[in-house]
Amino acid sequence: MIIDRYWGTYFGAADESTELVRYLEHTGVEVLAMEKIFVDLGLDQRAGNYIAGGLDAHLAGADFHFDSAFQVIMDLSVLALASKKDTGFELSRLGGSHQRVMRIDMGVKENTQVATALKYFALSPEEHEIAERFDADVWYDIGDLCEEIRAQLD
Repeated sequence: MIIDRYWGTYFGAADESTELVRYLEHTGVEVLAMEKIFVDLGLDQRAGNYIAGGLDAHLAGADFHFDSAFQVIMDLSVLALASKKDTGFELSRLGGSHQRVMRIDMGVKENTQVATALKYFALSPEEHEIAERFDADVWYDIGDLCEEIRAQLD
């Protein structure tokens, strides 16, 4: 399963990951369009640039804060891949409190943006603000995982 393979070390292990799961639980739906996630979280306003900076969103009475837009992209890439290959993911396996299966449907535009962001990190991890979180000797390991996920999303 995709979640077992990728979620927990570099993907799904940050504060942004916990916040993303909280957002997904807050939506209360089983199927969510990636386009809606991009709009809700403000990723659509980034024009594909996720190298630096965070995100803030206020939705239906709840505030969500993410220090790194790229961490959100990394986590969403795994969830989108799990939705594609495994037909979804269970929120409780991601650290959520709900036993609900979800699926993220990704359109062509968002797929291109996510794939491009993953590819760019794989090529130049040192240019990303998030690289400061990791030892330099694992940057390219994370980049290899990004490239592996990107290839499966296409």
